Amino acid sequence: MKANWVNQKDIDRQQWDKLVEATENASIYSLSFYLDAAAIDWEAFIAEDFSFAIPVGVVRKGGLTRVYPPLFQRYIEPLGNTQQIDWELFEQSLKKRYSKGELQCKSEILSNTATEEQVHQIVNQETFKLKTQAKRMIKRFEQTEFTIKEENIDTEELSLLIAKELSKKLPLYATKNVQHLFNVVKKAEQKGYLYKVGVFKDDTLMGGLIGLQFNNQLLYLKGTAFEELQKEGAMYALMNHFINHGFEQDCTVDFGGSKVKGIRFFNQRFSGEDVTYFTYSWDHSPLWFKTLFSLYSKVRKQ
Repeated sequence: MKANWVNQKDIDRQQWDKLVEATENASIYSLSFYLDAAAIDWEAFIAEDFSFAIPVGVVRKGGLTRVYPPLFQRYIEPLGNTQQIDWELFEQSLKKRYSKGELQCKSEILSNTATEEQVHQIVNQETFKLKTQAKRMIKRFEQTEFTIKEENIDTEELSLLIAKELSKKLPLYATKNVQHLFNVVKKAEQKGYLYKVGVFKDDTLMGGLIGLQFNNQLLYLKGTAFEELQKEGAMYALMNHFINHGFEQDCTVDFGGSKVKGIRFFNQRFSGEDVTYFTYSWDHSPLWFKTLFSLYSKVRKQ
C-alpha cells in the first residue's frame, strides 16, 4: 500500500483518532490531542487509504527539519494494519525526508539504524505484590495526619505544585518546556482521560499524582509531594492508591517508567516489570548543520 508523509495541519483529527482506537493496545501517546500538546510539530507516514500510519515528532531549526522525541511522550508506535507496511521502504523514506533524527519507538521497526534499548515498567493485577519496603512506608504514612483524596483537587494547582517541586532536582521543570506537560494535562482533562489523586493536610494540597486512562491502560504521568511528606511514605501511599484505582478500572498500570536507578527501584517495590522499547538515531545532516548543532548543544549544557 502506497503511503505519504503528511504534516499534522493536514491530518483529520477525527479520522486519526479512529485509527488509534482501532489499533490493539495503542497508547494514549498516539491520540491527536497528546501529539498536539507534547510535540513542537509532528508528521506522519500515512497509507493512502488511511489503513496504517506512523507519527513522528519533528522540529525545524537552522533550516533543517529533524525527527526528535517530544517531551513527556515516551515513544511513538505504528498504527492500524501494520502488516501492510513495507518497513524497508519506510526506513528509506524516513531518512530521505529527515537527514537527522532520534526516534523512540514502542517496537523494533528500523533494521538498518543504530538502536539502543530502553525500559519502562508496568504492573497488572495478576503480578502485583507489594515489596517489604513499600509495605513499611505505606504503614508509616497511615500513622500520619495526612490523607489521600480524589475529590476537590484543582488540576492547575496540582500541576504547578508538581512542576515546582520537581524543578528542585530537574531544571527542565523550571523552563518554558514544562508548558508541554501543562498542555497534555489540560487537554486530557477536557477529553475525560485524566485521573488525579492528592495528598492533603486538612484541606491543603501537599502533593499528588496525575495519570491518564485510555484503552485499558492507566499511565502514570507525573507526581510528587513535599519533601517532608515523602519521608513519611506519601509517594508509596499515593502510588498504591493509584495502582488500586487502575485495577478497579480493569487497567494495566504503566509507571511511565525509567531506567534511572532510583525511579526503577521505586517502581519495582510495586512489582513493576521491565518492558523494552527502542531509541533509534541517525545523522546524515550537512557538515555545517552538525557544527551548528554541536555548538548549540554545548551552550545548552553550560
